[in-house]
Amino acid sequence: MASWVRGRCIGRGSFGTVSLGFDRRTGEVFAVKSVDTGSCLPHQIESLENEIRILRSLPPSPHLVAYLGDDVTHHEGLAKTTSRNLHMEYVSGGTAAESAARRGGKFSEVDEAIVRSQAQCVVSALQHLHSGGIVHCDVKGRNILVGQDPRLAKLADFGSAIRIGESGARVAPRGSPLWMAPEVIRGECQGSPSDVWSLGCAVVEMVTGRPPWEDHGVDTLTRIGYSSEMPEHPAQLSKLGRDFLEKCLRRDPEARWSCDQLLQHPFLQKDAVADSSPRCVLDWVSSEFEDDEEEEDEVGASSNSVAEEDEADARARIGKLSSSRGANWESEGWTMVRGNRECDPEEEEGAGAGAGTSSQYRETSGAEWGNGSGIGEYSNFSGRLLATEAQCSSINSSSVVEEEEGGGGGGYLAVGETEMGFYSLRGVVVLLLHHYCHCLLRMLSRNILLLLCYFTFSLALFFLFEIDR
Repeated sequence: MASWVRGRCIGRGSFGTVSLGFDRRTGEVFAVKSVDTGSCLPHQIESLENEIRILRSLPPSPHLVAYLGDDVTHHEGLAKTTSRNLHMEYVSGGTAAESAARRGGKFSEVDEAIVRSQAQCVVSALQHLHSGGIVHCDVKGRNILVGQDPRLAKLADFGSAIRIGESGARVAPRGSPLWMAPEVIRGECQGSPSDVWSLGCAVVEMVTGRPPWEDHGVDTLTRIGYSSEMPEHPAQLSKLGRDFLEKCLRRDPEARWSCDQLLQHPFLQKDAVADSSPRCVLDWVSSEFEDDEEEEDEVGASSNSVAEEDEADARARIGKLSSSRGANWESEGWTMVRGNRECDPEEEEGAGAGAGTSSQYRETSGAEWGNGSGIGEYSNFSGRLLATEAQCSSINSSSVVEEEEGGGGGGYLAVGETEMGFYSLRGVVVLLLHHYCHCLLRMLSRNILLLLCYFTFSLALFFLFEIDR
């Protein structure tokens, strides 16, 4: 009696069916590829035996579907059957082709990141195979299984795989025609460069959800093997991704990159960035800054720590400026930037205490006094405050009294994007009148044609009434 129970069918291919298996002893769930030895064609059982032989010989790899064992089972009943079974790791996420089809042609930056990660897994799997003298021969979206984490993928289905030397071998074409390399279609050779071509076709399929070529039978095979045409690179793929495809899809097998080279391509690097604009200044890195960083690495770890501190300080200051509370105008530490030479610094010290902003205005040198505008400027590194000439002597509690007596002190506070200014009542009235006059003139200038039409129409009506009389 078998130690496992067959479950539902989860896949069906040209060489057999794949079902879920349940181990009675351990409770483990796995995948079972089976071929009915009594009704199958000879090449089908040969394919399964070849896959069992290949998987047995392979060292374990996180990017290949794991081999768990094989056996033969007999089914008693009306029709006695015998099945040859291959036990494999169960990967629950489906295939890369199914994932691409579910997107329905939509492809975003997130999808590209997933495809990039899946491609990195497949290239690593092919490198593992090629280093052992094995060619997969059937790399395509349906043979790339996706885990629960869509970024992780495993290469499966080794029924067409062959073991050859580094120079390749002349063999009958194996695999799926729409993913075959030109030299395979021509029957010349099938080696590791052929897998790289199929990999490029699989990436096209993972992006578009469609095979790399339209299936028109013999005409398509002729185009692949004997023309100069190439699979179309998806427009929705980034420039970096299209460059990766260009390294895979080269008609000359010797010109294609090897898997070792492809693993060094920026498209497969975990820190690869999309071809988009930086979202903030700290995200942008230029070649000049990269050169500076290389020089700092040669100096030592101390310079790196200084750079990290500078970056942290910059982030902290930018964070304060971008907070929802805005600038703190009431904080300590206001410094005189430019002063009014008609203002008395001694009066400003007393005025600052009464105004409530700061009681410690620090005097600057005489060369810095006088900005030619009658305005004293102060800064506390979180904003700028401008005080009018009247405010230089009236920013204290007595300014309220002076305003009531018509002295012109005190006034109103005007706030802008980069500065704050105190204005007298008279100044506010003038500013308001100027603003409304400006708005009126703009309105009149925009509607002058309408006014002319209205005026002409009124004159016409007037003359018509006069004629009637």
